[in-house]
Amino acid sequence: MPLDRQLLLFSTLAFLVGVVPAARALLSGHWRPSRQWIPMLIGFILQTGAVYYRGQAVGQCPMKSLSDILVFIGWSIVLLYFLVGPPYRVSLLGIFTAPLVTAMQVLAFVIPDAFPDYAAKSKIDPYVELHAALALVAYAAFALACITGVMYLLQERFLKKHHIGGLFYQLPPIQGLAKAIQKLVYLGLLLLSFSLVVSFKLNTPISNPKLIFAWAVWVLYALVGVIMWRQVLSPRQTAWLAAVGFVIPFISLWLMTTHG
Repeated sequence: MPLDRQLLLFSTLAFLVGVVPAARALLSGHWRPSRQWIPMLIGFILQTGAVYYRGQAVGQCPMKSLSDILVFIGWSIVLLYFLVGPPYRVSLLGIFTAPLVTAMQVLAFVIPDAFPDYAAKSKIDPYVELHAALALVAYAAFALACITGVMYLLQERFLKKHHIGGLFYQLPPIQGLAKAIQKLVYLGLLLLSFSLVVSFKLNTPISNPKLIFAWAVWVLYALVGVIMWRQVLSPRQTAWLAAVGFVIPFISLWLMTTHG
């Protein structure tokens, strides 16, 4: 097994270690936040090594196959988890992030034609790499908005059921979660906008399927952003929108890799 695959396997196991306390916390209602970041950090370091060595093996940024895209988005999700969690008081994000990233990396291993070889490139276009990287990091922000939406719905359920204790006290205030969802959607929309601006320098035909899917996702989240800004929906409905809305960009990843 190539070194990049070995590192990715070990990182998946590290995130899986983070899933166990996450499941236990959800079942018991008790949570020890001091331990969650350790497997997350180990997994992220191994992830970074896997992405680096995979890039060395294919001679470019590994973002062409569905398996590589899943890994890159997973890496971006964990990166944003460490950057976004403390400022937005959503450090408990790891309890939901670990299962998602684990599932994405397992899927990256088991899908058909996982981690294929790339056609050799005589010259790497930095604008192409920047366009793709920004788009995938934007998708990672949308994924975190999805996770935060789930946290909001869980917090609201605790309040309605009067389950005040244990895990409830580790969750940030419900108003903070609502603001975090908006900021993550805006962040993803901003990054995706920059990605599409860069695409204009590539002279890519408007009929290109990848560009069509990217614009479709942008339109979707632009509408979501306007709805949040205008406060058309209740915070609960907004959380559902963020949680369910990520299904569209997730499906578009498969479409882009099969029609690109």
